[in-house]
Amino acid sequence: MCHRDPPIGGVAISIIMIASSKTPRNDTIMEDEIYQRLLGFALNYVSIRPRSEQEIRTYISKKITKWQVSYDLLEKVISRLTELGYVDDLKFAKAFISSMNRSRPKGRMRIRIELQKKGVSREAIESAQGLLQADEGYTDRDLARNTAIKKLRSLQRYDSLSRRTKLYSFLGRRGFDHTTISSVIDELSPKGLQ
Repeated sequence: MCHRDPPIGGVAISIIMIASSKTPRNDTIMEDEIYQRLLGFALNYVSIRPRSEQEIRTYISKKITKWQVSYDLLEKVISRLTELGYVDDLKFAKAFISSMNRSRPKGRMRIRIELQKKGVSREAIESAQGLLQADEGYTDRDLARNTAIKKLRSLQRYDSLSRRTKLYSFLGRRGFDHTTISSVIDELSPKGLQ
């Protein structure tokens, strides 16, 4: 179940009101309460699906800005999530790539771009792609071939040249490189592209 922010007049307003109190004892109590709430929101956020560190930071930053509290809490929450194992870009990249390969296979270039948009470093992406390729034994060529075979079913009504062109474009949009696409199309030519 997804947790939504309370409407204005709810918890967000009470947190802002607490944040405006200036007694030293209230500051530590208030900071602990806000920290617990931020940690709760962050745990709920990562329970929906795995998230990159950048996605988590952005989400928590929006809460901190809205509540007008110290950004020191951001690092405290990220630190705790790291201890709990929820902030690990390599683990996130592996899960993301594995999920993509199961549902809608994409080439290395497309996956790299999507992971970079989520704030994952190049090193983590390359490492995850290498580890998954070794663990699962797939190559871009295998993924492209399987994707092309599935797509060919919907292209049967077209002539041979149109099928090749549409298949090439489809695989290109999925992020497979020219060499991989050409070799797959050449391999599949006797099986349905003629």
